[in-house]
Amino acid sequence: MKVDAIVVGARCAGAATAMLLARGGARVVLVDKGAYGTDMLSTHALMRGAVLQLGRWGVLPEIVASGTPAIRSTTFCYAESDATVPIEPKYGVGALYAPRRTLLDRLLADAAFKSGVDIRFGVRVDEVKVDSRGRAIGISAVEGGRRRDLDADIVIGADGLHSTIA
Repeated sequence: MKVDAIVVGARCAGAATAMLLARGGARVVLVDKGAYGTDMLSTHALMRGAVLQLGRWGVLPEIVASGTPAIRSTTFCYAESDATVPIEPKYGVGALYAPRRTLLDRLLADAAFKSGVDIRFGVRVDEVKVDSRGRAIGISAVEGGRRRDLDADIVIGADGLHSTIA
């Protein structure tokens, strides 16, 4: 099976990339070695631009509805004193958010799925297939104990610090 794009890594970056490609009409497969909804030892404090994008993508209402607290001010701590600065409403963004990764990653993966992305969890990529020019044209992976080869016009690595794709 050949698709337009394979995205490796179904966390916030990979899921958002796959979602946007699918919304643009691409046939996309999104793979991740982990299980759906697993936690990360990380979080995101989302700045205005990220909150704006999540709103545009239709994901922000679910973050708010989940009970993620709105951040309406931030405090800078200096040796001599602290300074609290309000988050001023701008560009339609009235607050910032810092959702847990279990929530953010899951909501973005769900949005990718709803956009038509074929998402596969529990897939361990162990080889990037390249053509004679060295261009990535697919992956070789283990899925459910079986070796699978997937071909694509482009392979996108969103698989983190120790990326197989990079």
